[in-house]
Amino acid sequence: MRQRNITRENTAVAYNRRGEGPPLLLIPGGSGHGGVLERLADQLADAYDVVTMSSRVASPQQPGTVLGDQHPKTHAEDAVGLVDALFDEAPIVVGFSSGAVTTLELLAHHPEHVRLAVVHEPPLVHLLPEAARLLAEIKAVREMARAENFAGAGTAMAALMIDTDIRFEAPAVRQFGSWTEGYADTASESPTPELLELIGRLGDLQPLFLEHVLVQFTGYEPDLAALEAQADRLFLAVGIDSRKDLPFQTAAALASRLGLPLTELPGGHLGSVERPTQFGGALKALLSASSDHVPPQ
Repeated sequence: MRQRNITRENTAVAYNRRGEGPPLLLIPGGSGHGGVLERLADQLADAYDVVTMSSRVASPQQPGTVLGDQHPKTHAEDAVGLVDALFDEAPIVVGFSSGAVTTLELLAHHPEHVRLAVVHEPPLVHLLPEAARLLAEIKAVREMARAENFAGAGTAMAALMIDTDIRFEAPAVRQFGSWTEGYADTASESPTPELLELIGRLGDLQPLFLEHVLVQFTGYEPDLAALEAQADRLFLAVGIDSRKDLPFQTAAALASRLGLPLTELPGGHLGSVERPTQFGGALKALLSASSDHVPPQ
């Protein structure tokens, strides 16, 4: 499959497209390389026109392009450009981690470009009572990576799962489909050779992520009033294996603020990458259940 690009403000935004049906946009986390969601996109392509977006950080740029600090506002505007270029109607948007933060910004300030938003574990640290300490520790992770000239990026990434003493309880937790039956006896899927090759190449993006994305996205403060106005089109998703992790707690905190339930999906924070078949089936069940009461925009 050949990767394509659109250009916004002299900056490339890459995407892949497959399938037929209602439009669906996938926004990955981390540095934003859409390749990590290719197996999930394959699971969805029998029912949807699936576009997997790469962020401007992960998209191939012209030599000499300088990318500074990133912001969810800019990434959401990139998504708007992609939607306008590719779709005749507002898509379902599914975002993961930093991509979930982008999706929240998109829904809050460009709601006409979103039919339904599913956000999986957005790391919104500002919503936690311990925000000041946690954000300071995240900045320390960046400083550690800088001090090592980003040679220790893997160690720095491991430090991101910072512990929080707060355990939020969402108003309700629900599941869609029958994927939980026998789930405890299942394991992550083996990565394909293509995914292993991609993961090896993603190491080159870690310095950009640690320098220009990590602090900026975890420090994002969502527009809660705008999100509350769109709450009937928002699904807050978490991994069933994530319950002790920081991104689960930030998602639960957002659910508490908006009075929304949490929807559990297979796996942990990387369930969409590590369990794409199970995750895709559960996501399709969620979207099928929601289609009855979410009208096209």
